[in-house]
Amino acid sequence: MEKAEDIHTKLDIEYDAEESSLNMILKSLWQISVFARQNKVHQSFTGSFLKEDILRISFINNLSLSQPPEANNVFDLFVYILENLPPWNPYFEVYELAKKICNRCKMDLEYPVKRSYGMIITANSLRETKGLFENLTFEKIVQIIRIGLKMPCDKEGCGKRNYVQRMINKLPTVFTIALEWEKNETEGEIFDTTSVLATEIDISAIYRYEGDSAFTKYRLVSMVCSDGDRYNCVAFENNRWVRHFRSQKEVIGEWDGVLSIFRKLHIRPEILFFENREQMFSAKGSEDSCVIS
Repeated sequence: MEKAEDIHTKLDIEYDAEESSLNMILKSLWQISVFARQNKVHQSFTGSFLKEDILRISFINNLSLSQPPEANNVFDLFVYILENLPPWNPYFEVYELAKKICNRCKMDLEYPVKRSYGMIITANSLRETKGLFENLTFEKIVQIIRIGLKMPCDKEGCGKRNYVQRMINKLPTVFTIALEWEKNETEGEIFDTTSVLATEIDISAIYRYEGDSAFTKYRLVSMVCSDGDRYNCVAFENNRWVRHFRSQKEVIGEWDGVLSIFRKLHIRPEILFFENREQMFSAKGSEDSCVIS
C-alpha cells in the first residue's frame, strides 16, 4: 500500500488541476457503474481521499507520462487514456462494419471492421439538421447525420459517392458521443445545439444492430463540458443532475435546468457517456470483471 504522502505527490502533478480536462474526464467516468464499483478499492486506502482520486491514482500509476496527456482536444485525451489503459477498453469499444452498394455500377463492397470508442459529431451539424427536421429525436438526427457521410465508389472509373450502411453486432457497455465546437458560438447557438440532446437513446436507431440482445437503450450518465479554458462534469446523481466545477458541486435538478445552465454560462458539452445498464448488470460475473488493475 502506498503512503499517503506519496499519493498526494502524484495528485499534485501540473496537469491535475481541479478544473483540468483530465480531472473532469475521470470524474465523469466515475459516474459510470463499471467504475463506481471501485468503492471496494476505496476500502484498502486510509485517509480522506475522494473516490475519483483513487481512479486518478490508478490512471497515473498505469500511464506513461513520457508524452503530455493534453492532446488536441478533450476527446483526444479520453482516447489517449483508453489506449494506455487496456483493461478499460472493452467497456467503450464499438466495432463497426460498413457496407455500400454503388447506385451507378452496382458494385457491392464490405469494408473491414473498424474499432472506435464512439462517434464524433460537429455541433453545427446538430443545429442544421434539427432546423430541417424539427420533430425528430436526437438519435434520429444522429442517424441522418451519419447517413449523409457518403463514400466514393472504389471501382476504377466510377467514383460515385454513395450512402453507407453501418452495422454493429455487439453492444458496448458505454456508448460515447463527442461534440466538436467552434468555440465561438453565441448563447443562442449553444442552446440550439444542446436542446437537441436527450438523456436516453436507442443505439439501434443509430446503427443497424445485428446482435441478439434486446437491451439497445442507453441512458446519459455524465458529460465532460468546457467552460472557456476550464472544464466541468455534469452528471446524474441520486436521481437529479449536478455540476462539478473546481472542488464544488452544484445541484441542478431536472434536465431542463441543465440546458438552462449551458445557455446561461456558455457551457459546451464535449463528451457524453451513455450507459447500457441492463446489459451491464445482467452480464455474468460482472462484479469480478469490473475491477481496474
